[in-house]
Amino acid sequence: MQSLLTRRNAFIDHIELWLSGAGLGVILGVPYLVTPASGPFWRVVAITAIGVGLLHGLIFWVIRRRQRVVRQQSIEEIREMLGDVVKNKLSVIDMYLPEDDGQDVVEAQLDGIRETIDQISGHVDTLSEESIKDWKTKYDGAVRRTTSLDPV
Repeated sequence: MQSLLTRRNAFIDHIELWLSGAGLGVILGVPYLVTPASGPFWRVVAITAIGVGLLHGLIFWVIRRRQRVVRQQSIEEIREMLGDVVKNKLSVIDMYLPEDDGQDVVEAQLDGIRETIDQISGHVDTLSEESIKDWKTKYDGAVRRTTSLDPV
């Protein structure tokens, strides 16, 4: 059973290669089956290649569209999970903050903390594939530098 799943996963993981190989086989095989009756060999190869190319394009479009839908569903689930966990923790922090202390400095710090809580909440609410790409673009160099540092 495990071997069957492993083979199935190997097929699915490399489906583009399998379909391309099968397409090449069809492109090269069909002319040998129909050339004597259908005209010149290369004309049949060209027509077959166009048909296979269109079919490949349609298959890859469907697969890619499905991947986008699955990725978006995953992001939605992650957003819900993060929203629940982070907002609960931020609510606990907010609960421990005093409402009105009367001191200007403390009040400014509390306002800053509340603003940060709102910003974190906003980031969680707007999590998307685009925001992840933007984050990677902005912080990719810093992340690579810090992850490649040797621990002391």
